[in-house]
Amino acid sequence: MLTSFFKTSKPIHFIITFLMVGFMLGYFVVHDPYLGWSLIWISFAAVGSIALFQFTTLKNELTQNNSYSLWIHSCLLVIGALYSTSVEAFTAYLFFLLALRRLLSMRTGLGLVKKIFDASFWIAIAALFYSWTSLLILVIFISIILYASNNIKYWTVPFIAVSCVALLTFTFDQFIGTDYLIQVFKGFDYNFDYLTNEWSLSTIVSLIIGGVGFLFSMAILLGFPNISLSARSRFSILGFAGVCGAVFLVIEGVALFLLPVIAIFIARFIQETDNKIIKESLLWIPFISMLILFFLRF
Repeated sequence: MLTSFFKTSKPIHFIITFLMVGFMLGYFVVHDPYLGWSLIWISFAAVGSIALFQFTTLKNELTQNNSYSLWIHSCLLVIGALYSTSVEAFTAYLFFLLALRRLLSMRTGLGLVKKIFDASFWIAIAALFYSWTSLLILVIFISIILYASNNIKYWTVPFIAVSCVALLTFTFDQFIGTDYLIQVFKGFDYNFDYLTNEWSLSTIVSLIIGGVGFLFSMAILLGFPNISLSARSRFSILGFAGVCGAVFLVIEGVALFLLPVIAIFIARFIQETDNKIIKESLLWIPFISMLILFFLRF
């Protein structure tokens, strides 16, 4: 049923996913008002992330013209929002998607300097909220190798963009009296406390999401030779972004940055398999899991 409904990309799919996310997170805000503006901002960031994710996916032809990835990403994002009230992580995730969109659009070969600068700029801003996202700068250099390695000027652009953000942040800190720039360096925590302490449900959920991501990544990797040559570079970028997301998961138990990779890889798997039961199951499992975890949260 879900396979047939989401096999195309229509406005009704956006409306349904937006309403689903809005209702669940809105109920969460009403039920636990002590979270206040933090969860309200997470709700807005989640809705913005959904729209940005679907635009990036279809624009760069990462899936066929369907809404499978939209549905899966939305369900996983609600789970992430229910079990992680970190405003910083969700804000960084939004900037990460903006950067990923620019990197994937490098395939056209047009305006490469601007796209590299924009992606580096967004990642640098994301690092102000979640320090470990600075590792994503490696994905930018991978993209340069894939699309623009023949010109030395492209290699200098990320450093210029990061320097601009650092300079602006330093100036802001001096005038306002904050210490955002210093907090970036203090945010590199790798003590693995989430593993040594008593495991919470959020940790278990994050590790399960990471495990699912690994399994479907392996499935796509084994089928990599069957992907067209023109699309391999895009999936290479996506794959390296997933590796960085896996590092975040291992270091701090944050699975949020794995969601785009998981959603796209599962959607690709659904497209390529002929087994209707597997197709339906892969669309129903995220939804049922979301409902179960939603009720367990209260």
